[in-house]
Amino acid sequence: MPSSPSEPKQTSGIGKAEEPLRRPSRPGEDVISPSPPTMANRPAVTHYHRRVRRVLLVTLALNLSIVLGKLILGWKANALSLLSDAGHSATDSINNIVGLLIIRLATAEADIGHPYGHRKIESLAAFSIGGILVLTCFEVAKSAISRLMHLSELVVHVSRLTVGGLGVAIAVNTFVYVYERRAGRALGSSYLLADALHTRSDILISSVLLVGLVGMKMGFPWLDPVLALIITGFIARAGWQIFQRTVPVLVDAASLEPARIRALVRRVPGVKEVYRIRSRSDGQHLFIEFNVSVTTRDVARAHRITEQIEEELAKEFGPCDVTIHVEPHEESGE
Repeated sequence: MPSSPSEPKQTSGIGKAEEPLRRPSRPGEDVISPSPPTMANRPAVTHYHRRVRRVLLVTLALNLSIVLGKLILGWKANALSLLSDAGHSATDSINNIVGLLIIRLATAEADIGHPYGHRKIESLAAFSIGGILVLTCFEVAKSAISRLMHLSELVVHVSRLTVGGLGVAIAVNTFVYVYERRAGRALGSSYLLADALHTRSDILISSVLLVGLVGMKMGFPWLDPVLALIITGFIARAGWQIFQRTVPVLVDAASLEPARIRALVRRVPGVKEVYRIRSRSDGQHLFIEFNVSVTTRDVARAHRITEQIEEELAKEFGPCDVTIHVEPHEESGE
């Protein structure tokens, strides 16, 4: 049985210890999937938890100030688009609070009941962000359609303070996005990267809204519900991107093509065949399992073959947790 990522790995039938791993990056990887540091510089669990917690506390304080500012500006201007934007920004604060609660569980050591650790909890929390975005999208669209149906009753009061206040909010959001994204990449945190993606959608929405506010000030109040509908498109896209990256982790989708692993392993001298190849990721760590038939019945030689296999896999994919079931090749005369 494969060992947990936090314990030495025992290769089936061989007995080689190996460090836990972090999943390597792949070309075209989405922002949610970081390019993790190597094991040599991976933060310890307690250090990781402390740094993520600090990032979440800083962004929570900034996000709360943005929400409060947008609510006040939207209420004074009677602008649904701005109030909807405040609601979208409020989910950032909710995400920070959820993250503070979840991250302690996600970084807990593996135990008997959870031999592979608790890393999927972080992916599950990131998935919940996508759910919140979908709900926000529905509410914004419903209110916008209602306003479009009653344009004659629509009155929006946009002042210089409204426009300037939104500009400041965009600047603060930009800082939060860059700060959280850098920290997420450095720590290999899918949650921080998912939250940063959400913040990026906030920046795009607010930027479109800023242009719209200028138009409303010039006498085009219908821009308010129209922009609110445009906002729903941004929200839906951000939610979809999060689902794309977290669902495969939660359902144990294959992380690597079996043919790629087979071709690499068969290049190792002494290997005849590779089959029953499986791979998965918990959002940060990569696990590879397969059966291999070798040209020897000698245990010591088979052990050396698996060591070389592990070295080749590490060169190609980075540090990874490999479980190998060794069998002698039927045609072996040894």
